[in-house]
Amino acid sequence: MKASGKSAIVAVVTAVTFALTASPATAAVSSGSDFFSLDDAAAAASVTQALDVSSTTTNSDISVDLETFNVIVDGLSANGISSAGHNFDVQATIDQAISEIGSSRQTGWGMPGECIISAKRWILAGGGNWTGSGSPVANYVGAAKVPLDQLAPGDVIQYQYSSAPAVWATGVHTVLVVGVNDDGTLNIIESNNPAGSGRVQAQKNWKPQPPSDFEAVGWRF
Repeated sequence: MKASGKSAIVAVVTAVTFALTASPATAAVSSGSDFFSLDDAAAAASVTQALDVSSTTTNSDISVDLETFNVIVDGLSANGISSAGHNFDVQATIDQAISEIGSSRQTGWGMPGECIISAKRWILAGGGNWTGSGSPVANYVGAAKVPLDQLAPGDVIQYQYSSAPAVWATGVHTVLVVGVNDDGTLNIIESNNPAGSGRVQAQKNWKPQPPSDFEAVGWRF
């Protein structure tokens, strides 16, 4: 679909704001699985560049994140975890995600700092067969849907717009599960929260809390 320069910029702004905490009264959605035509890339370039976050972070920032994360996983990386039920090396995936904590990457359509692109990078690092792309549904072609109460380390949680799951809407977000606690809460690693930061971080005792009109879906490769 051919869009004007103005609409392309609006579309890119939407594309780079997969906000975890956004709770729009009416979700802003695109008209298809792609936000803008490739012909509009030049018009959108200035927006993407403005949201670029340097991949260089200070050692102090990283050390604080890693210290926090060591508490979160409680020796998970050193002890190893089971890959049972997964068709890839879950430990290698988690190790890759751990290695990126505290770093930031460029955000924007298809950029490495986006939440879903980061989750895909981590799964691929463990040899996972994440070959899907496009929409929040098409990305999980070949993956198995997992009930939220049966999630395990290595699974991915995708927030999707309930009435139109295949549409990129403000509120879409992706996280990697790295631990399941006795109380049912999760330990996760995510990227690009807050939106536009491209920053990788860990959270402990996390629960899926999708925005209004969104749902959380578990996936396993």
